[in-house]
Amino acid sequence: MVTSSRVSGSSGVRSPGQGWGQRSGTPTPSVLLPRQERLGQGPPVAYTEPVVVLLIVTFVVVVMVVVVVVIGDDDELSLHWRNLGRKAEFKPFDLETFNRIEGEKLRHMQLTVRLGGPRVQVYRDDVLVYDKGGEKVSSSRPQGSHSGVHVVVVHESQGHVMMARHFLTYQPAEHVRLKQCVEAVQPGRVVVAVGMPEWVMFLGREGEEALKSLGSMWAERVAQGEAWAWVGVAGGGTLAEAVTTREMQRFPSSDLWLEVYVAKRKDGESRCAWYSLPGLRHQAEFCQRYEGYGDLCSCTTPFFPDTRKRQVFIPVKEDIPVVVVTADKPHHLYRLLRNLFSIAGGGQTEVVVVVDGGVSESMWLSRVLGVAAVAHRPQGIASNRTNANVRFALYTVFTRFPHSNKAIVLEDDLILSPDFFRFFHQAAPLLDLDPTITVVNAFSSYSFPDTASDARVLLRARSYPMYGWMTTRAYATEVIPKWVSERGDWDWWLTWEDLRRGRDVVVPEVSRTFHSGSAGQHVSGFEQQIYFNRMIYNQQADVTLTAVREMVRARYDERIRDDLVKARTLTPPNRDLFNTTTWLSQTTPLRPLAVYLYAEDDNDKHYSFKIFLKCLRTYDVSTREVYKGVMRLRWRGIPLYLVGCPASPFCTLNPHGQLVYKPTRAELRRAEKARDAWDLTFMKTNRRLARHPSRPPDLSLDNIIMAGS
Repeated sequence: MVTSSRVSGSSGVRSPGQGWGQRSGTPTPSVLLPRQERLGQGPPVAYTEPVVVLLIVTFVVVVMVVVVVVIGDDDELSLHWRNLGRKAEFKPFDLETFNRIEGEKLRHMQLTVRLGGPRVQVYRDDVLVYDKGGEKVSSSRPQGSHSGVHVVVVHESQGHVMMARHFLTYQPAEHVRLKQCVEAVQPGRVVVAVGMPEWVMFLGREGEEALKSLGSMWAERVAQGEAWAWVGVAGGGTLAEAVTTREMQRFPSSDLWLEVYVAKRKDGESRCAWYSLPGLRHQAEFCQRYEGYGDLCSCTTPFFPDTRKRQVFIPVKEDIPVVVVTADKPHHLYRLLRNLFSIAGGGQTEVVVVVDGGVSESMWLSRVLGVAAVAHRPQGIASNRTNANVRFALYTVFTRFPHSNKAIVLEDDLILSPDFFRFFHQAAPLLDLDPTITVVNAFSSYSFPDTASDARVLLRARSYPMYGWMTTRAYATEVIPKWVSERGDWDWWLTWEDLRRGRDVVVPEVSRTFHSGSAGQHVSGFEQQIYFNRMIYNQQADVTLTAVREMVRARYDERIRDDLVKARTLTPPNRDLFNTTTWLSQTTPLRPLAVYLYAEDDNDKHYSFKIFLKCLRTYDVSTREVYKGVMRLRWRGIPLYLVGCPASPFCTLNPHGQLVYKPTRAELRRAEKARDAWDLTFMKTNRRLARHPSRPPDLSLDNIIMAGS
């Protein structure tokens, strides 16, 4: 029967001859029916007592099995239902919690930093606000255009990006700019700082200390090729910091992803008391929009534009306006304009700023400082774009100030001497007295501690305008229509003989400007560190130039001739020229020194000038500031003349006749090697290479393999 088979299937296996409710082996009573009844024939049979019991038991078991099956199905359904209930979409909406979370989101901003592959990205509330891409890097090519330190400043209540700057710290000198940037950020701003391989090579102690001052614990312990990110509040410490480490065989380290929630400051609160002062609304609005301007936005010691009006007046005979050439470096522009407004004559001088591309931050900054700004429509790319901007600046200054016959041209990455305006006004008459002078420079390529010392002295040279220069309206009218074509740089182009036509530039022995920009269009961090950072510029506020009228060509020739006649002529050694102490003596300090060397022209194709520039530890990239085959330097206070023969007309004064110095290839190699070794002393590299494979990193990050260890 089906019922019994269910029971059998449900209650297990039963032994042969075993009755229900009986122990195995107990005899079971049985009843034999007549044959026809056993075959289903005859009248119904009245069951005996054992048969009735068996039927009852069978019925009960069947009922129990049915109940168990039904209950089992119900349990399965209940478990499935409960599992469904665990899913979020079947939970009731908790409106109170939702409103609380949304309220917290409004009171916080989410900052996400992603460093992956050749890319640096910063998101605010899932919106990309900073993105810098580059090339793939490796141990053989560790630098990409995205490498270095990125500093992004976010407004603590409004959430907009106030500053985003990139420092190429895989080159020297950039650590100085990084330090200045960090110091210029106002307290309370939200700062994101990122280091992307390669960024620690030339980070330098100043750079490490700057990042440490923000609150970083690991910036000074990160090895080469490792990614690092820090988020915090200026003056308020660290919110989050992360680094991905690497072992020697892997470069760079793995990608980094850092996510932080930052509490917003209540908007509407005035940061500084002076924000509400009359006439300062534009400055206050600028400081709430942009960051990194130091005392311009300081709450305690602010710089106000009217400082310009309080500067000392200097004697002037004519108005000489200034035009500043700039583009997308508004922080450099502020430093320069602040400098202009803080020196004698600053209040007497008109200034106009020419902004390539009309960068809004630079335009707004100029207005805040009370300076006229003119936007230049970009033309070309790279050097061509710079060429066009300089030409436009030269045109603009003489158009805007039609009554001025002279003007000063400045680039934004300069620092000025305190007598900057005095210098130009004293030298200005030369541009009227001598038509063979086209430009007066504020900068000298040889203004180094050993080769320049007297700030009163002017020199003449075949050179080009650079790093702060003054010229006339007549010269501008002459060169603007012929301006450099698509190839070349505007400054070198002005030295071409078809434009120069035998005319010269006047330069100071000691510069009046200091070049303070690295990783730019023309000056790399290496060049800035080796050359420009070692240069000197005048620090005296009241210097009277001597013998200004002797710069007129005829008188200047006489001066050179007189000095060479009384000079002590030196014979350089054939070896060890770099050791100047062995052949440059100071036994006759009142007597100039002269060296006659072999040079067919000013191009110096035999490197006769260049080998001396190397050995005198001055600028040696190219031969500049040569006048009629003569280069006039100073060696530790003594005038030193290098006379190129037969190019110079002054070769007739050589007491040794035709005997001149010409360097050999071996001597050039020795000088090159010695100069390279000396230059390297100015470049301090980071010695942190990678992580020790047998010492896993911990929070101290002290498991570093150092170079040379």
